Amino acid sequence: MDAVIIAGGLGTRLHPLTLKYPKTLIPFLDRPLITYLLDLVEQVECERLVLAVGHLRDELRDYFAGANANGRAQQPLLCAVKEVLFADENEPLGTGGALANAIRQLKLEGPLLVLNGDIVTDLAPSSLLSTQQRHHAPAVVAGYRVPNPQAFGLLHAERDDRVVSFDEKSENPGDPPYIVNTGIYYLGTPVVQELTAREGAFSLERDYFPGLVARGGLFLHRHGGFWSDVGALESYFNTQFAILRYWLTIGRENFGGSRDNFFLFKDLIYIHQGSQMGTDCELFHRVIVMGEAEIGDGCHLRDTIVLPGAKLRRNCSLSTVIVDRGTSLPPGTKAEHAVIGAKHQEPFFPHP
Repeated sequence: MDAVIIAGGLGTRLHPLTLKYPKTLIPFLDRPLITYLLDLVEQVECERLVLAVGHLRDELRDYFAGANANGRAQQPLLCAVKEVLFADENEPLGTGGALANAIRQLKLEGPLLVLNGDIVTDLAPSSLLSTQQRHHAPAVVAGYRVPNPQAFGLLHAERDDRVVSFDEKSENPGDPPYIVNTGIYYLGTPVVQELTAREGAFSLERDYFPGLVARGGLFLHRHGGFWSDVGALESYFNTQFAILRYWLTIGRENFGGSRDNFFLFKDLIYIHQGSQMGTDCELFHRVIVMGEAEIGDGCHLRDTIVLPGAKLRRNCSLSTVIVDRGTSLPPGTKAEHAVIGAKHQEPFFPHP
């Protein structure tokens, strides 16, 4: 089995963090976002990893080649993967078009484990494969229960887990429970062969899955653990604090939490050991300071994430702020409800 990560999107919902980097390389608790997906690929020993790439694709190539744009060594842990391949997307093709393009370019035959490039989950892919084997399913989608489904594709399944409807971002979701599409799929060889014939831009969720559902070919795997789509600033912000809570309550085995290079406190404060903290600083509830960040004397931070290499000079006061990597804030900066980059600033009002 091969794995495909769909990683070609523009990442517009994550601006300004994605102006210089693809969203799969955005730091998430000091790890590039894509490494959380690599953890999943590792678990099922996929022989080849395929990255369907478009926006800022060279950054991803550099990462997997062993160095980023600054020449610093990167070591993605992919012991079980024998080969990492790239499928170029020269124009936006949507999720389905990107996948079909990768299948044709690299002559993939299936079966495939397919992952959207902007998710974080503790799902064990082996459990997805067990659902496929139990039903002899042509395709399986992992589903997750949420209180509000309007931002996601909504799944309805029979008791035998056969999906009977697939509604992408419905405005009238009906009554709960709401099971949504997680962006994690098993696609068998016949499905992969069908996708080979599809050309141009199309949505896997809107344009392909409804037809597969109508033929009774899509089954549901129900995931009851942790899952989050982090493709927008609000979810990127809140999910990192949700992971800190996960580590404090469930354990640190997942999401790279077993690392010993950071300090974690019960009020959801995370400080990387490679950061620098000045004197007389106050860190209130929900603060993340990533590696190589510098926090000057007398700074006050609340509900704030400081990405690697950012520098806050003395007496900065930030509340509900994301400071992008490498950004330098002058002394006495006061900001709230903002995402601050070196040249761009966006308003930011995340719901807790």
